[in-house]
Amino acid sequence: MRHGKFTAALTAAALAALLAAGCAFAADGAARKVIVGTTGTGEPYTLVADDGTWTGVEAELWAEVKKRTGWNIEMKQVADMASLFGELNTGRVDVAANCFAITETRLKNYLASIPIYADAQVIIVKPDSKYKTFEDLRGCTMGVTAGQAAQTTVEAMAPKYDWKVITYEDSPQGFLDCANGRIDSYANTVTNIEKAQRAQGLQFRMLDQKLFGNNVGWWYANNEKGRELRDALNKVLREMHEDGTISRITTKWFYQDLTKLISNQWLTDERGEAKK
Repeated sequence: MRHGKFTAALTAAALAALLAAGCAFAADGAARKVIVGTTGTGEPYTLVADDGTWTGVEAELWAEVKKRTGWNIEMKQVADMASLFGELNTGRVDVAANCFAITETRLKNYLASIPIYADAQVIIVKPDSKYKTFEDLRGCTMGVTAGQAAQTTVEAMAPKYDWKVITYEDSPQGFLDCANGRIDSYANTVTNIEKAQRAQGLQFRMLDQKLFGNNVGWWYANNEKGRELRDALNKVLREMHEDGTISRITTKWFYQDLTKLISNQWLTDERGEAKK
């Protein structure tokens, strides 16, 4: 039901109470406005087309939030990831939503939502390969993509397993070399691997041992406004987890249910939510 305009007699204390409750309407009776920042550089994560159309897993998650809350969700495209957190710092966006991993570095400065899904860095081999463990790959060649988190991990592990690390400037060429047997293995994310198998028509087998993983969430300014919005959206996310909506959306875009990878062994934001 749409609220009428609040009267001038509404006190500052009452406004604060409404804010703490995560109300769906602004003081003038309009639907609450939330500005969501994203880079919009590519599916399946987040893509903003030339005409402003927003697609990808982030777009679909936020469409669901809008449907459930009635809020006015405004997407703002930001040039790159560093600039996106800068926009969050200055309050020009309310949420940074770009399939961001929950990491120690980010938690030092920002608030994170509950995990929405998770992604893992894994090692892939050809489907008929004899390799099943890290030890099986001793002395073998392993590709990594320059700048990815897996590069640092693999290079640190290489002396232990005598891996010969080969660095690629882009993942598609590395995937192709692995599929064609020019390298023995490749380290990358589950989501990128699934995407490559469909986009490039390739087939791989992931080792059961994972290099590491990250829970993925939305990010907020570490202040009272950010905390209130985080709490309100966590409630919506929990509902979307409970009824299977996030499972359905991640399966659509990543070809598997990445909510099943969420782990308490990986980072979450332990700073408590306000008591309801």
